[in-house]
Amino acid sequence: MSNEPDVQLIEQCLNGNNRAFGELVERYQKPLFNAALKIVNDRDMAKDVTQIAFIRAYEKLDTYNQKFKFFSWIYRMVVNEAINVLRQQKNRVDLDECQMLSNENPESMLHHRQVEEKIETAVAKLPLDYRMVTIFYYFANLPYDEISFVLGISEKKVKSRLYSARQILSRTLSEKELAYND
Repeated sequence: MSNEPDVQLIEQCLNGNNRAFGELVERYQKPLFNAALKIVNDRDMAKDVTQIAFIRAYEKLDTYNQKFKFFSWIYRMVVNEAINVLRQQKNRVDLDECQMLSNENPESMLHHRQVEEKIETAVAKLPLDYRMVTIFYYFANLPYDEISFVLGISEKKVKSRLYSARQILSRTLSEKELAYND
């Protein structure tokens, strides 16, 4: 069953085979959880967001449009739920720590971590609209059309927000700030 396309699994689920939806959950739980975690920056909240998104997807499965990828459709639900959680918690989003390369020397690792922290802080300070497109483009590796679908905005607006976010980050993260502090 794991090689069946999402559309076949959805059709099976709509015809009463609940195990088919379980296959979709297994297939997409980890990337959706990771996306939620990048937005809410809390493991427990990310688990809740992911679970709620799967429940909503199951309840609304008959409204799924096969024109779009299932992953994009449910990803949008995760994003909407994560944004709702953020609004309720009024938290700022911090990015997950990136795994450091084990072959780096301690000085290099320290500098690498300091740079990561400055980037994370700068991205977390972006307005939510800019932060979302930045996270989706650079950290979730979504193309413009999928970001457009997930956020419910035009591709032109995605590109515009991404451009603005880059400009803000560029000003915030000058070469001087990222240089070694000797």
